[in-house]
Amino acid sequence: MRTITLPVLGLLLGQIPALGAQDACKEVMKLPAVGKWVEYQALYDQKEKYALRYAVISEEKREGTDYRWLEMKMTNQTDPGKNLIYQMLVPGSLAAIGDVQEVVMKPGDSPAMKMNGMMMGMVRGQLQKKSVFGDICNDVTLVGQEKVTVPAGTFNAKHYHSAKYENDSWADPDLSFGMVKAIGKHHDIERVRDGDGAKSSITETPQEMPGMGEKKKN
Repeated sequence: MRTITLPVLGLLLGQIPALGAQDACKEVMKLPAVGKWVEYQALYDQKEKYALRYAVISEEKREGTDYRWLEMKMTNQTDPGKNLIYQMLVPGSLAAIGDVQEVVMKPGDSPAMKMNGMMMGMVRGQLQKKSVFGDICNDVTLVGQEKVTVPAGTFNAKHYHSAKYENDSWADPDLSFGMVKAIGKHHDIERVRDGDGAKSSITETPQEMPGMGEKKKN
């Protein structure tokens, strides 16, 4: 079975901009309204080309707290077998991703699977202990305001540099999902387009993923 948390963290680390000021960081990392989506073109390790799509597909309230379903869709440009869809029920900001309530994943043409129970508890624990989103804002510096051109257009964005994660990001807090461009040791990502009306890319009913020590039901 594929690793559950690392693909999510690896993907997000390459795209969510690291910001120097705490308040500015929270502003950009805040999830947009339901229906908003953004698409990026990405090159990993100078060879793997992906179309990346982030979307807020729905929202719900649990025990008085508002949550949103964030979908992350990776489409490999040459190998459909590497396509992957993640859906995570998270609070309004990715800075609190450790409070994720549910995860649904669909690798390639395989059935969509829903994590809960013991496995969900393990994922939440790992995110709370090891996620960089809680402190990523404290490990960067503001380079300055710059004009940056990407397929989506030209933007007057703030340039941030993270020595810890060896990442440079350009972000505009007025845009949905904020990020315009990101460059790192293993990735080169640029904004392509964005819009409204996002729906779930998973149309089937997810199966329950067996927990550790459990046998999959027929």
